[in-house]
Amino acid sequence: MYVVLTARAPGSGSGALPVHATVAASRAAAAAHGKLAGMVGPIRSILFVPGARPDRFAKAMAAGADAVVFDLEDSVDASQKDAAREAIAQYLATPATAPAARIVRFNAVNSAHGERDLEYFADTSGFDAVVIPKVEDAAMVERAATAVGRTTPVPIIPLIETPLGVLRSAQIMAAKATVPALLFGAEDLTARLGATRTVEGDELAFARGQLAMAAASVGADAIDAIFANIKDLASLRQDAERARGFGFRGKMAIHPAQVSVINEVFSPTAADLDRARRIVEVWDRAQAVGNAIALLGDEMIELPIVERARRVLARGAHR
Repeated sequence: MYVVLTARAPGSGSGALPVHATVAASRAAAAAHGKLAGMVGPIRSILFVPGARPDRFAKAMAAGADAVVFDLEDSVDASQKDAAREAIAQYLATPATAPAARIVRFNAVNSAHGERDLEYFADTSGFDAVVIPKVEDAAMVERAATAVGRTTPVPIIPLIETPLGVLRSAQIMAAKATVPALLFGAEDLTARLGATRTVEGDELAFARGQLAMAAASVGADAIDAIFANIKDLASLRQDAERARGFGFRGKMAIHPAQVSVINEVFSPTAADLDRARRIVEVWDRAQAVGNAIALLGDEMIELPIVERARRVLARGAHR
C-alpha cells in the first residue's frame, strides 16, 4: 500500500506541516511554472552537458532537447569544480540561443561541493531550475530552494537515485518548494541494489511505479533515467517506451543523438491526437444534452478518459 500523505516531511522538525498540507501548494506551484520558470509545455527530453566543457554548451542547446542541464556533479572532476562553476555562470549570463530550458545540476547539498554550489549560484541568474542529486528527504529540496531563491523562487528538481529516496519519494515531492518534476537515477539505484541494468527493465519496475505515483500526486512530471549506450537507439526507444508505460513524461539524454528518439517517444502521435479529439467531441455532445456518459463506437467514455484525452491534446499543442 502506498501510504505517505499523512506523514511528516523527514527532517522538518516537530513544528512542520503534515505532508498532505503541502501537496496542494506544490501542485499549484508546478502548474504555475508550466514546463519550468518562464517555459510553456511539458519536458520530454533533458540533455546533460559537462560543466567543465563550455565548448559543448552551444551544441547542447541546439540539439533539440526541451531542457539542457549544465552539470557540476558526476561529469566534473573535483579539481575542475571551480572552473566549471565559472564557465556555467558566464554562459548563463549570455542570452539563450534556443528555447530549451537552462538548468544547473549541483552536487549533493550535504557535500562540501554542494555547499559551494549553493553559495556560488545564490547570486547568479540566467537559469530556469536547479537539479539536486541524491535526494533522500524533503529538507534537502527545501534547503536548495531557500539558498538559490532568496529573491525569486527557483524550481528545484530532485534527482532520486537511492533506495531511501525512492521509498520517500512522495514526501520529497511534497516539499515546501516549487518542484515541477523529478528525475530518476537508475544507474545509481541499481548499483546500490546490486541489480543488473537491463533493457527489459524488470529490475526498475517498483522504482518507476513509485516515482511516477509520487510525481503525479503533486501534479509534477516524472522524467526517466539515462540510457548509457549512446549508439543503440533501438534499445533506447524500447527503454523509453517502457518508462512511458509507467507514466513517465520524458527521459534524460547524455548525447545529442538520443534527443530525437526521446522526443518522438514522449510526444503524442497523430493517431493519439485524433482519438483524443474524438473523445472530447463525443463527450461535449453528451454533456450538452445532460448525459454523464458518452459512447465512442462501442466504448463507454467517462470523465477520467476525457481528462486523459485533454492532457494528450495539451501535450500535442506544444509540439
